[in-house]
Parts: sequence; C-alpha cells; structure tokens
Amino acid sequence: MIGALVDISGRRPWLVIALALLSMAGLWGYASRLELRTELRELLPSDSPAFQAYERQARRVDGGAQLIVIAESPDRGANERFIDALAEQLNEPLRKRAACAAACGDDACRAACGPPALIRYVESGTKEVRSFFDANKWLYASVRELEAADEAIELELALRSGLIEDLEASGAPGGDAGAAATPAPAQKGLSLDETWQELQRRLKKIDEFPSGYFATPDGRMVALRIVSRSAGMGDRRAAELLDQVTALVSRLDPAAFHPAMQVGYAGDIPNAIAEQKSLVSEAVWATAIALVLIVGGVMIYYRSPWSLVVILLPTALGASAGYAFATLTYGYVNTVGAFLGAIIVGNGVNYPIVLLSRYRDFRARGMPADEARREAVINAFRAELVGASVAAIAYGSLTITHFRGFSQFGTIGFVGMFMVWASIVPLVPATLVAIERIQARLPRWMRDPAPRVSDEGASGPGARALARVTSRWPLAFLAVAPVIVALAAWKLPAYIRDPWEYNFARLGSKSSREKGAGSWSLKASEVFGGKMNVAGAMMLADTPEQVPAIKAQILANDAKDPQGQLVADVATVADALPGTAEEQRRKIEILERIRDRLTPRVLKALRPEERERVLSMKPPETLRVIGPKDLPDLIRRRFEENNGVVGTVFYVKYKNNVSFSNGRNLLRMADTTGNVVLPDGTHVVTASRPTVFAEMIRSMERDGPLATAASLLAVTAVVVLATGSMAGALAVLLSLVLGVLATATAMAALDVKINFLNFIALPITFGIGCEYPFNVFDRARLLGGDVSLAVKRSAGPVALCSYTTVLGYGSLIFADNQALNSFGWVAVSGEVACVVCALLFLPALLHVMNRSARMRRSWKGGLLLRGSNHS
Repeated sequence: MIGALVDISGRRPWLVIALALLSMAGLWGYASRLELRTELRELLPSDSPAFQAYERQARRVDGGAQLIVIAESPDRGANERFIDALAEQLNEPLRKRAACAAACGDDACRAACGPPALIRYVESGTKEVRSFFDANKWLYASVRELEAADEAIELELALRSGLIEDLEASGAPGGDAGAAATPAPAQKGLSLDETWQELQRRLKKIDEFPSGYFATPDGRMVALRIVSRSAGMGDRRAAELLDQVTALVSRLDPAAFHPAMQVGYAGDIPNAIAEQKSLVSEAVWATAIALVLIVGGVMIYYRSPWSLVVILLPTALGASAGYAFATLTYGYVNTVGAFLGAIIVGNGVNYPIVLLSRYRDFRARGMPADEARREAVINAFRAELVGASVAAIAYGSLTITHFRGFSQFGTIGFVGMFMVWASIVPLVPATLVAIERIQARLPRWMRDPAPRVSDEGASGPGARALARVTSRWPLAFLAVAPVIVALAAWKLPAYIRDPWEYNFARLGSKSSREKGAGSWSLKASEVFGGKMNVAGAMMLADTPEQVPAIKAQILANDAKDPQGQLVADVATVADALPGTAEEQRRKIEILERIRDRLTPRVLKALRPEERERVLSMKPPETLRVIGPKDLPDLIRRRFEENNGVVGTVFYVKYKNNVSFSNGRNLLRMADTTGNVVLPDGTHVVTASRPTVFAEMIRSMERDGPLATAASLLAVTAVVVLATGSMAGALAVLLSLVLGVLATATAMAALDVKINFLNFIALPITFGIGCEYPFNVFDRARLLGGDVSLAVKRSAGPVALCSYTTVLGYGSLIFADNQALNSFGWVAVSGEVACVVCALLFLPALLHVMNRSARMRRSWKGGLLLRGSNHS
C-alpha cells in the first residue's frame, strides 16, 4: 500500500503539491486568528485553586495593576507641572464618562456612555489625604490621650480661677503659709500643646510626601500612579493602556517643561509587558535564525538548493497544522507555545531528511528514480514511524499534565510532528519528481550535481572515520558509560533533592533590569519605597466583617512559620479609620467637653498670642463619626470593589528585606496567606500574585516527574515493539538513557536549575534523542547486523538531523530572556549528548553484542514494517 501511494504521488506530483499548498494556505489563514496570551496565569491549570481565586478577585476589583509614570529632571517645579498636566489629561475622559453615567436612569443609557475606561483612577499626590487628616486629626488621638488633655485643661482652668491651689508652685518649705497663692504661670496652649504636637507628628507620618506630590525629597523625580482594570500580567488591555499613556506623554512633550526631562514607566504593567516583548521577540528571532541556519546547513550537505523544497514543504505543512489545531482547540497560545515554531522546524525536518538521504543514496548506487523513491520510503518507513512516534510521545507526555504551560505546548507539538511525518510519503516523492522534471528543462549549471557515495555507500569521510574507530576500539567508547554513571551517582542525588529554580530573578529579561522598565522600577522604589500609599499584596475577603479575623489568622500563620516571619503588617480599611464607630463617638464626647471648656470668658482671659494659639488648636464642631466611605479617594479606593463595597479588600505588607524573586519565599507567602481558615471554620479563598507564582512552582514539582516518567515509559514501549528483541531494545535504550544521564549530570555539575521553560527539554529529549540510536540500529538491521556499514551510511543523515534540531533549540541560547536561554542550553546539551551516544557508544556496544549468537538472531526481529530488501 505504501509503495502504491508513492507511485501515485510520483504520477501526479503537481496535484499533490497543489493540494499541499492549498491546505497549508488554508491552515495558516485559519491559524492567523490565533491569539498570543503571555499572562503567567495562563500557564496554570484552570482548575487550580490559586488560578480560580485570582480570576474571581480580578472580576471583583478589575485587576488593579499599576502603571507608574515618573518625570525626572533637576527642576522640581517642572516635574510637578508635567505631572499636573498629565493627570488632567488622564482624568478628563474619566470625568466625562462618570458625568454621562450619572445623568442616566437605566443600563442602556449608561452603556451608551461607552465601555469602562482602561483606567480605574489616577493619583498624582497626597493633597486630599493631607486635607482630610488635618481636618479630622483630633479623632485620630486615642481616648486615653483625649481624656488626659481634658483633665489637664480642667485642672489648669481651676488653677487659673483660684478654685484650687497649685501646691507644687506655692508649697515651698519655709514659705509664708498665710500669703496669697502665687498665680500659676501662663501655660502656652492651655494644656493642649502636648496632644497637638503628637497629632502633628502622626500627620507627618501618615502623609510621607510633604510637597503633596509623589516625589523624592529633592524633587528630582515626581511620579503619577495609574491604577488600571488590568491584572498586570501581560494581557492585551495592559499593553493598550501603556500605548495610550505613552502617546499622551509624547503629545505633552516633556522637553517643553524642562529640556533635560525624562519620562519613564514602572509598576506591574510595564514590567510584565517588557518581559512579554522580550519573550515574543526572542521567539520570533529564534524561529528566523533557526530557519536560516537550517536552510544553509541543508544546502551545504546536499549541495543543492532544490533539496530545501523537499525538506521544508512537509515541515511547513506540519507546523501550520499544529497552529491551526491550537486555534481550533484553544484559540490562543500561551508563553511556552510562543517559541514552538523554531522547535517544530528543527525537529520536523528530520523525517524528510532521512527519506531524502535514502533516496539519494539509492540513486547514487545506480537505482532508477521511480524504484529509488519507492524503496527509500519502504526502507526508511520503520525508522521514520518510530522517530515520529517517539517524538509525538515526547510532546504527548506533556499533555497529561495539569500545568497548561506544558500541556498546550505538548498538544501543538504532537499534532505538528505527526502531520510532518504523515505528509512526507505523498509530498517527498511528489516534490522529487517535480524538481527532476523542472531540472530537466534547465541549463546544467542550474541542476543538482549527481548524488555521490563511496563504493560501499558511505555518506562521507566523517562517517567512515566513525565506523572505523568504533569497530577497532569499542571498549574504549564503552568505558565512557561507567564514568558518566559514576559522575551521576556523585552529583545527581543532591541535585534531585532540590532541582527547581527558585530564584525568579534568573528567569526574566537580563536587559530589562539594566534599562527600560526594570531601571524605572528602581526609580519608582526610590520615590515610593515602602510608603503607605503603594505597598502590599492585595487580597479580598468575602465580606468586610471577615477581614479582622482574616488579618489575625494571617498574622498567626506567619508567627508559626519555622523559617521566620515574612509579614510586616496586614493593612485593612480599619487601619485608616480613627477607631470603631463607638470609639469615635466616645472621642467626640470628650472633644465636645474640651470645646465647652473653652468658653468666650476663658478665651478672653488669655493673652492675645495664647488665645490665637488655643483657637487654632480648638477641636472643630464639624467632627463626626467617619466611616469607610468618608475616607479620601486615595485611601478609600485601595479598599473598594467594583460594586462600591468598601472593606473587603486588604493588603499583606511584607518586610522590606523579603525578596519576591525568591520562589521559596513565595511558597511561604502562599502557605501563610492562601486559603485562610478562620477560627469558626469558615474557609476564605484568597489570592495574590505571590500565590499565583507559588502555584506555578507546585505545578512544576507535581507534573514534572509525571511527564518525564510517561515519556520514558512510552518511548521504551515503542522501542521494544519496533526492535522486536530485548537485546536490540536494550542497546537503543542504553544509548538514549546514557545521553540523558550525561545531560542531567552536566546540569547538576553546572547548577542549572529546572524552571517552567527548560523542564520541557527533559521529556522531549527522550523522544527526539531516541530517533538517532534507533536510526543507526535500524540501518544495521537492514544490513543484517553490519554495524560498521550502517554507521557509514546513516551517520551523515543522523548528524544532519541532529544539526537541524540543535539549531531549533540553539537559537534560543542567544535569547535575552533567561528562562528561554536556559531552555536552549538544556535542549542543545541533550541533543548533542544523544547524538554522540548514537554515533559512538551505540556502534561500540553493538560490535560487542554482535559476538553473541543471540544478538545475531535479533537482527531479524521487529513487529512493525521491516522495510525493503535494499539498504
């Protein structure tokens, strides 16, 4: 049947190619709708508690991610004027929409006012906060302080009126007991000074920006804070907001405010977008570089530009099928899938390379073209089938995980690789016929040179050298195995106990820390640095009444942490209020007594300067009980949901020395703050950015070993089935495992930790790396166990396959994104180790095993199609 399909495609080559091109055009057209989602939460399993809690929280508070705009120049006034102008421009559309909605009486009218803005609110300073606390500062004194002030005033008024005698002033020993009491010296402020000064100190502590702007003390940098409706994890709305603000800043022309003014962007949004752009641009470059180098390598190897058509057409068709399947199934790809194109290109060309090499080999030995096409396909079919199977298994092993960063990547890779293999039988023979017909009409210098092989069919001097050394000194190459095993026994146990990358600073963009969003974030820290207006991981309770209990439980959990406390405080709306309603009413009663004591008669008796001071400190009559809704916008909005409920939002503030780049800290934070169980048994599901990152770590720890074990077991089953003998399967698997073991040992020795990207290289290496030893083994089987001849004929194509795959991964080595860079290094190391073992260790092992009769019998095994009689 396979031979018949080859013959049909050879008779109708243009039809086959046209159908392939039409299919590819349709698939790519459909895949063009594919959306790229680089939010980190897209990597988490959709049934993850952290993911679900974060999604619910995002709906209740519309994200809340921050975009901080910083104006930097030597002129404080210029910086402040720029921030004022920018705030006015940003607030104007918000005011218009709010006014429109306020004038509406139904939802249809409000909908006509336009969709909600990307901005929730804009904060340019603390003037409103200062005014609020200045007007209500007496309420922020404690009941004890106010009672003490009231008692002191009462005592002082009694002393001044002569109702009681100041014993400390007139009771000196030996004094005239009958003399009139000396009037008490006038006390500045009528006993309110001490309480007043304490309140002024508290006001300064509450308002840490004395200029009224978010600014450094010298005014060199002034900032504006935009709170968005985005979650700030690289989503499209965040990018749109940043573009809008950047365009607005450009229109304002910072240089018009001061020639040296620079404007930069910090916060959740630009940091996430910088990482996203780094990842996406590196993925594009990786694919482009891989394609260029693969094209060059193939052309040099075959000495033919026409060979590119044979090899790249089925590869492009498979890649288009993979992404079209992703469009149909998911509608988007996540961060990990962004750079899959380079890998599919690098891996997918292996199958047409092997088939083309067999065809050229047969043609070089004088076989007619039609027979060579048929025999090449039949001869290579089992090796191709096994190669496609183990590659598909490697990708497919990722689909059984719950971690979407793995499963989506695996699904797309599985479909793409399978489609490359499925398309080569009709496409490669058809393109060979079409190219030969075209070349027949071209001048000789435009035609391919005739394929050349040695008399014995060797693909080149390198292949002959490999065959010679492995046959002469097999034990020397086999001796490498115990060395690698010994090194693994030394290095791997400690590594396996803790293989995960917990330093998230080693996973992001290297350049963003030195320039762009990373550098401006450092400047934002200089402006805000732990001050009350911008601090803490936001979380939500189900009701405002739960918050005090949640706060107490989080602090209790933190106190139990055996590694020490992480939490500095839990900020709730109650912390911004001057006490409970009952406490405030008690304070107002005391303040009314104080005010009542300061009667016109008492004030008239004071000296003018003292009277003026007492009047400035006199508690106002406008004081009333303050609730959450009465707080200034800058504070209230931090604790408010979309529906106007205030008090369910709270913030966990971590100590200044706690690093958010430390994954172990994130796990501890998640244990402390996630899914809080209250004393009454109520289970409150909380979420924050640390809990999302912690869930990623847990998912990798859970799914990583699962995917690796599944890949190894499935590959083993395919190899055993294809070889049909335990001896043959053992030889192929020993070569594969030795290559993977060498890679893991190198990772341990160089302390290359496993992260959410480079882990994919491990299960994939089992599949892709298995192709090489099986190709060598299967060629030896076709040659009746002649290992040396098998190496001579297969080493070239195997090396070229490895070259293209290494390029698919190797282009990632130059990535700015450190996680992507690490993925490239690990994958390339695995590829190199596996192909070296396939071309050196496996032939040496087969030479030694060939000395036994049992191995000689095993060359006739295999339950899959055994190939043609030509080899």
